[in-house]
Amino acid sequence: FGIIISIAIALSLFEAISFSPMRCAQFLQIGPRKTAFGRGFEKMVQAVTSLYSRTLDFALSHKMIILILLVLFFGASLQLIPIMRKEFLPAQDQSMFLGRLKTPVGSSLNLTSEKLKGLEQWLSTRGEVKRYLVAAGGFGSGGRSNQANVFITMKRPEDRPRDPKTGKRLSQQDFMGATRAQLKNYPGLGGGFQDLSTRGFVAQRGFPVEFSVRGPNWDSLVDLSQKIMNEMETTGLYTDIDTDYLEGVPEVKIIPDRTKAFEYGVSVRTIADTVNALIAGDRTSKYTKDGKRYDVRIRVKSEKRTSIDDIKQLLVRNNRGEIVPLANVVKIVEEPGLLTITRRDRERAITVFANVKEGLSQSDVLQRAREIGEKLLPPEYHLVFSGASQSFQESFNSLLFALWLGLLVAYMILASQFNHMIHPLTVLLAVPFSISGALLTLWMTNQSLNIFSLIGLLLLIGIVKKNSILLVEFTNQLREEGLSPEEALKKACPIRFRPVLMTSISTIAAALPPALALGPGAETRIPMAIAVIGGLTVSTLLTLIAVPCFYLLLAPVDNKDFYAKFLPWMKK
Repeated sequence: FGIIISIAIALSLFEAISFSPMRCAQFLQIGPRKTAFGRGFEKMVQAVTSLYSRTLDFALSHKMIILILLVLFFGASLQLIPIMRKEFLPAQDQSMFLGRLKTPVGSSLNLTSEKLKGLEQWLSTRGEVKRYLVAAGGFGSGGRSNQANVFITMKRPEDRPRDPKTGKRLSQQDFMGATRAQLKNYPGLGGGFQDLSTRGFVAQRGFPVEFSVRGPNWDSLVDLSQKIMNEMETTGLYTDIDTDYLEGVPEVKIIPDRTKAFEYGVSVRTIADTVNALIAGDRTSKYTKDGKRYDVRIRVKSEKRTSIDDIKQLLVRNNRGEIVPLANVVKIVEEPGLLTITRRDRERAITVFANVKEGLSQSDVLQRAREIGEKLLPPEYHLVFSGASQSFQESFNSLLFALWLGLLVAYMILASQFNHMIHPLTVLLAVPFSISGALLTLWMTNQSLNIFSLIGLLLLIGIVKKNSILLVEFTNQLREEGLSPEEALKKACPIRFRPVLMTSISTIAAALPPALALGPGAETRIPMAIAVIGGLTVSTLLTLIAVPCFYLLLAPVDNKDFYAKFLPWMKK
């Protein structure tokens, strides 16, 4: 993106210094306006310029008060940052989303399919749904009989039916909420849904909230992750809370009691052989049929081996040939089986992921998750953010670094062009007000601080400086002709008022179409365009006053006598 902008600006510069003068020489005509609209427009511009001249005279006479008020305005605008929503990517209405559903552990594929039929019936009656695909058992090597994936494709926003009560068409986020609510009507069927547009640029699940609980003991990790999920549920900040921990089917462990087995004269080998033969089956012989040989296995009938009580009724022989009940020499324990142990960065880890409740800030809910982890985890366990959560934090830090780096580079370039150390500061005074305008406009339009609106702030650094450059450069030229700083400002600023308005209005007009964008992807273009429009508007209005006041304030130190008096080493 930055490369494209740089190339475009370079080509624009080449066009401005080559073809534009040629066109002006051929087509530009200077003279009175001939049409009524032209004469009216010219009078309006002259009236606004006259108003600006009077305002400038007042501001220069009270420059300290004006600058203090502007500093207070900038400081007040920064107070919007804590209350604004902050997220990695804004949710888009892509007319499709994904559901990850599951039935109780141990459910058969047929049972899972039956549980899904109610949801399928409801989806088929909804006018917003274009098509859907339900896959019982999930996909890939991680699929299980109690899992299911649901891919729902909605109609385009303009083709969706209107709600009879509100008269509005449901957005994708609204319909996802309705589907979550409908899911509660099917006992034994749970899970959550994911907006694929918020996945960002990550290869993992891509939920807005994603972190792993890491530590040495697996059983403790399971317990701690469940406590964290329960705490997250009580906050009301999260939806579709889930984990990658796969609970196995409950299994029965038969543990020999060696003391009692010794007393009864039963060996552990006999216990193992008996249980294996009667539950799993023991091959006793083979038989031949149609040229093929088949195993003959003997084991207890299926209806006699379905519960723990059935196992307890099994009998074993001791070393004296006596029959002993199996329950007398073993302990029988039922607990969930362990399917996998996941590791990340060579640590045992369980990943927890969730969606952010609509209208809340991703930054706030991530901070809340961090606080929950610090409260519940013992010292040897810790929380590590990953996926979209990690990308969110890294991207914001990178963009803020780019913002400061851009200011530094801009100062260096301006200093080399002006051959001065103070004038670049005067020019860059427009940047804080552009940030104030962008924040204020984003807040008023209920937009979030995201990767696209931050890119808009980066663009403002390069855009808003041009107005200050026009004012400062022409003022310097008039001072070289012998005018005092105040006289030069009062003459230069009104003359440059029209070009400043022309460049700002043309840039704002170019940003209006993406700000009013509709259709796919509009949610990503709107924040950047609004940031540019708001920042440029406020910056233009305020820098027309702030830059002359700041220039005049620093005028006493902008001369050789000052440097010679206070910095003798600069006399040379």
